[in-house]
Amino acid sequence: MALNRRKALHLAAGFGTALALAGPLEVGATGDADGVNAAPDTLVIDDFASAPDATIGGRWSYTSDRVMGGVSNGGGAYEMVDERVAIRLYGDVSTAQNGGFIQVSLRIDGRRIDAEQYSGIEVDVLGNGEDYNIHVTTTRSFPPWRFYKHTFATTDTWTRIRLPWSDFTSESFRQPLDPSTINRLNVTAYARDFEADLAVSRIALYR
Repeated sequence: MALNRRKALHLAAGFGTALALAGPLEVGATGDADGVNAAPDTLVIDDFASAPDATIGGRWSYTSDRVMGGVSNGGGAYEMVDERVAIRLYGDVSTAQNGGFIQVSLRIDGRRIDAEQYSGIEVDVLGNGEDYNIHVTTTRSFPPWRFYKHTFATTDTWTRIRLPWSDFTSESFRQPLDPSTINRLNVTAYARDFEADLAVSRIALYR
């Protein structure tokens, strides 16, 4: 089923509340330290089974270019999409007034989850046929619009996509991404004028 924000979707009980605007987030425990250090084949960042709390702790937030004077308009929410609980990013992205993004974000600690022991990010996505980005910021990302990015395509069926760390690029940094320095993960509709509608039902690290 293709996403369409003009049609009402069935909301799972407890998941109908829109995400809070971006702000300070409390990051919870990641679980047993020995299990994390063992570096399983995949480490789930969030499968939204415990929404609004992420699997690894913390909570997602929504933000847009309006924080810097842009005019993009959208939102983020937990919804049931094609029989999966997912986080949904939707809205109209506009490059007017030097804008051009909407996104949902989760703070993570790359060292705490041993991100460098994994090959990249694995996401289950369903969208409206547009391209979207995963952005990661690092402990060196100041100002915050300095980031690494990876673009992926979407279809109207659930698809699992792998995004290797080695394929993340940056217009700000010359050095390759060091996964151990990651401090925020962003799911982003970015850098062009279009209507965004994207659902993500699982995000994990893979070996």
